[in-house]
Amino acid sequence: MKKKSGLFGLTLMLIFSAIFPVHHAFGKDDGENIVTTQVVNVREGAGLSFPIVKKLSKGESYPILNEDGDWIEIRIGTGKTGWVANWLVERRSDTNQVKKESGQGTISGSSVRVRTGPGTTFQTVGSLSKGTFVDIIEKNENWIKVKTADIEGWVSSDYITLPSASEKAAKKDSTKEKGTNQSVKTGVTLVDRLNVRSEPSTSSAALGKLNKNTSVTVYRVENEWAEIDFQGTRGWVAEPYIQVSEDHVDMKKDTAGATARVTATGLNVRNEASLSSKVIGSVNKDETYAVLQTKGNMTQIQLTCSKKGWVVSWYLEKENVEQTAKEKKVDVKGNKITIIHDGTILRSEPDGNSGIVEQANAGETFTASGMEGDWYSIKLKGGKTAYVAGWIVTIEGNAEQIQRPGVEKYLKDKTIVIDPGHGGRDSGTIGVGGTLEKNLTIRTAELLRDKLQAAGAKVILTRSGNTYVPLPSRVSTSHIHNADAFISLHYDSTKDQITSGITTYYYHDYQRALAATLANSLGSTMQVPNRGSRYGNYHVTRENKRVATLIELGYLSNPVEELTLTSNEYQEKITSAIYNGLARYFK
Repeated sequence: MKKKSGLFGLTLMLIFSAIFPVHHAFGKDDGENIVTTQVVNVREGAGLSFPIVKKLSKGESYPILNEDGDWIEIRIGTGKTGWVANWLVERRSDTNQVKKESGQGTISGSSVRVRTGPGTTFQTVGSLSKGTFVDIIEKNENWIKVKTADIEGWVSSDYITLPSASEKAAKKDSTKEKGTNQSVKTGVTLVDRLNVRSEPSTSSAALGKLNKNTSVTVYRVENEWAEIDFQGTRGWVAEPYIQVSEDHVDMKKDTAGATARVTATGLNVRNEASLSSKVIGSVNKDETYAVLQTKGNMTQIQLTCSKKGWVVSWYLEKENVEQTAKEKKVDVKGNKITIIHDGTILRSEPDGNSGIVEQANAGETFTASGMEGDWYSIKLKGGKTAYVAGWIVTIEGNAEQIQRPGVEKYLKDKTIVIDPGHGGRDSGTIGVGGTLEKNLTIRTAELLRDKLQAAGAKVILTRSGNTYVPLPSRVSTSHIHNADAFISLHYDSTKDQITSGITTYYYHDYQRALAATLANSLGSTMQVPNRGSRYGNYHVTRENKRVATLIELGYLSNPVEELTLTSNEYQEKITSAIYNGLARYFK
């Protein structure tokens, strides 16, 4: 009888373990937290009445297992857990981290502008033609960060097509089928918009296009077609439009004497200048190596006194380049310049105050005859010389794109705390159409965060995802990080369903200037009533020793305004307006 009882108990335990997995020991961690105060007590349970089992020091981080109200359960060792108050730690999760992505996409618009950050506020650094294949790096709701062999930046998600799951699988299988034993060569394209095709035939499908002077890896040449590496797979281009060299030829040595810092973690080092060559080791982020030479998109670095290898150039930041290399960068004579804005002014001298020669529109091209400072000299019809600012055009080839510092320079290295109102059990106001304020504030906060981070600001969100954070904890986040600005985001509600508009609040006099500046920026940008900046008795501003403001970004109680507030267009405009307002405040 006892044996049967024991067997029954064991069976019951197995059934329960199948239905209720033991997350504490084997479950998936829900992000992790970082201790932000000098000492934090870890308790047996979710409350101050439970005994202390461990003390944590500032900067330590532990995996999150569970949440109960204002308390977070963490793993503190093998099989050991404990609880900490969420207002004493900073939660690190996907919401507060950059959304890294991978894969490829195709530009679907004509002459799509590439910008330095996710928004029209950011400077244009170039454009991409329809059909161009790009690598995906990051993305948010409205913008995608892309990379090609020649350019990196953000494009609107409206103008890029991402492959379906079936297309990704087919591409992966196709790549596996290709052999990697051919003798690898390098090549440089000789024309703009060179078609890359799936097979060596003009009747085969086009995979994308390559611009002039693009370096490519060439696997073989047959019947006047060259098989090349294109966005991680194989494609074919017409051989007459590409200059092919052997491996030992076309080595660029103008970077000799330079050093490079690694910007990726665990970057593979290969024995040859090809992604299909053997991996001989790896290098780590922030390590610096001497640069020996470059070929295509690969750079050879000196690993030790007797060892060298090749890495992808995208993940290196060049330093100490010799003057001869710098001089080559400004040799732009004969390069094609493309206008990227309608009404671009061409001037008589390389100066913004000089006379206007004529105006040009987006898409018009000119031949560069030289460069003076940040201005290109160009030849007009009839032989007349004019000048155009380098930061409002794109230039073909390997010439360095000129960038003019924008408002982002005022935000660089600033610490900004964004407080998405409500969260978790606190839904905030509920719109006429069912919109929850807590969901809309986190959406706005993430878009704003991405813009500020692109400008070089350090951004901290007071909550991640749908979590509840008490008001004192939100204020503590501002104090702990010595925030240069604290922005609390909310959406308003009232019984009067026709009330609309944006209101910016402050409590202390030292907060008044920030509120006024943001109110002016919002008023000049948004097509909704601006209710200005005013005094408001809110905990997150009243108890905040840092410069802080609370913004009511519109009325969810107004059914017409609710539709506007939840649109992509409004979210993009409102975050750009706050971004610009912060830049003006710090200027």
